[in-house]
Amino acid sequence: LIGLLKKRTQTERNGYMSDIMAKDLREQYRKTFSTVRKIVETFPEERWREPHGDIYYIPCRIAYHIALVIDRFIADGYKDRDFQAKVPYGNWAEAKAEALPDRAEFLAYYDGIIARAEKVLADISDEALKAPLPQEISFFAESLIGLHMCMMREISDHTGELNKMLVDNGLEDVWVYK
Repeated sequence: LIGLLKKRTQTERNGYMSDIMAKDLREQYRKTFSTVRKIVETFPEERWREPHGDIYYIPCRIAYHIALVIDRFIADGYKDRDFQAKVPYGNWAEAKAEALPDRAEFLAYYDGIIARAEKVLADISDEALKAPLPQEISFFAESLIGLHMCMMREISDHTGELNKMLVDNGLEDVWVYK
């Protein structure tokens, strides 16, 4: 009996360990997605659509860009050939602040994207992370883990921009670590 328990425990441990990278990826995305959400919740509504430095640095536009990155490359939106035509507020880089959603509307939109992304991430295994990327997105990396590393960099870059805007508004920056 003790031998069977030891074997079962070892098998469970090996099964767990076999997807440790995928589990870590999901956890880091959870924290990243939560950080973005908390920044948007914290941002003063009266400054949400105002430029911070130049016309590019508008909090609602940067947040929308982050949402589109998540939707397209983490929630697998790239698989839909008409993805860009279906985005609700158009091309993020050309979007006018007044055409973008207020914080509450953005958060409802963002939560839907995060739900889709989490569904995709739930099905990823360590083995899948090693798989080559489809041709249409292979300019990012050679493998799925490479794509996710690139997306973490992309989201982190823009999260930093949003955090700087918070600080510029006299608020503390946000970083979810648990």
